[in-house]
Amino acid sequence: MVNASVLLFSLLSTAGSVQDPTRPLAVGPQPVTKADKPASNNSSVPVVQAIFAGGSTPSAIIDGQWVTLGKAVGNYRLLAITKEQVTLENQGKRLILNLFSTFNDTDTP
Repeated sequence: MVNASVLLFSLLSTAGSVQDPTRPLAVGPQPVTKADKPASNNSSVPVVQAIFAGGSTPSAIIDGQWVTLGKAVGNYRLLAITKEQVTLENQGKRLILNLFSTFNDTDTP
């Protein structure tokens, strides 16, 4: 009887230190690195993340910012939105950004 009590006590005392295998790991907030941030630097080219061209007011998400026609994106202004690309302008120079990278059949082996 004493051995069963000792065994039960030892199991209960170690049960608190055993983690549930289905429980997500307890990870604290991670520091944001430069690679984690969207490219919103004035000297970098903006990145199109989504385009919403089907409604009455076309819009896009560029560098994590929701923008509509005529709005600023860094040093650029949004001129046009199609279902596949956006056109930005900065000091008279136009920049066309595609939502998806182009695929070239000659790139494949």
